[in-house]
Amino acid sequence: MAANQRIVIVGQGLAGTCLAWRLWDRGRAIEVVDRGGLRGSSVVAAGLVSPVTGKGMNPSWRVAEFLPLAMGLYRSVEMVLGEEFFHRVPVLRLFRDGGERAKFEAKRAQLERWIEEVVEGPIAGVNAEWGGVVWKGGGWLDTQRFLEASKGYFREHGLYSEREVDADHEAANDHITVLCQGAAGLGSGPFAYLPERRAKGEILTVRILGMTEGRVLSRGGWLVPVGGGLYRAGATYAWDDLEAKPTRQAREELEGVVRTFTDAPYEVIEQLVGVRPIIRRSQPVIGPHPDRENLYVFNGLGSKGVLYAPGVAERLANHLCQGVDIEDDLSVERLGADARNPAGA
Repeated sequence: MAANQRIVIVGQGLAGTCLAWRLWDRGRAIEVVDRGGLRGSSVVAAGLVSPVTGKGMNPSWRVAEFLPLAMGLYRSVEMVLGEEFFHRVPVLRLFRDGGERAKFEAKRAQLERWIEEVVEGPIAGVNAEWGGVVWKGGGWLDTQRFLEASKGYFREHGLYSEREVDADHEAANDHITVLCQGAAGLGSGPFAYLPERRAKGEILTVRILGMTEGRVLSRGGWLVPVGGGLYRAGATYAWDDLEAKPTRQAREELEGVVRTFTDAPYEVIEQLVGVRPIIRRSQPVIGPHPDRENLYVFNGLGSKGVLYAPGVAERLANHLCQGVDIEDDLSVERLGADARNPAGA
């Protein structure tokens, strides 16, 4: 690819925005194209970052590598735009019962680098009979504001436009096109051959009366303090219903999440819904289309896009600008070959 080729980024969600910043930093000619409006999972995400997740209390995939890259990009964009987007907030993982606490103690040596402190119960205003552990490096990104402010900057510099894009037509042009379309780019289009399982997710914004806890709370679901006495509660997973409309079932489930953390009265302010782009767990893929020159993809961020988008964007930018090879566990070429020939025949 020519070093002076213009790069068109299709989709201004988290993937497209992070890639745009990485390429802009390198002085590449770019255009960010988006359909406009509040679409996709990025604009409704709680933006939670926790280095250790899940029932098994396991460190996220390659977290030691990707977390510093994420913090670096968000801080650099904050310096350019003069606004704070990433909020460093302790993530308090609460234990469900004595068995879960015993599991933590058995794994404690393996998790030591991520442990800020071990907390004993009770905790004022929080249901925390068995205490918990505070993970290092946690916090949350105001994803909607990050995307809006970035859009404003790109538009001001003549780098952003709102229009529909025909991927086949774009691939026929002499510029490089990178499809960063999230869930909308899976299941159809040039990269329809990729294995994928999109997941609808819903979250609630609630006001909890008298609640003063400033840490992110995690136990099955999570509760994120976003300021002004408001919290985000999440999140649901639905694999069959991918319609971007809130559901009563999800609201009941999420209100149940709130009640697991506190007995205080609360009111629901807002219910948000988005469809997560999942290709393989929460590991994204990047790289070129096997048959269409100058057509690339960056997709599959799943539920951990805030953690992985900056570092994966860095790798794609290195590939586009310096020809650096893409690692096998991020390569769409490797994944695509495996999908087309799963038995290795």
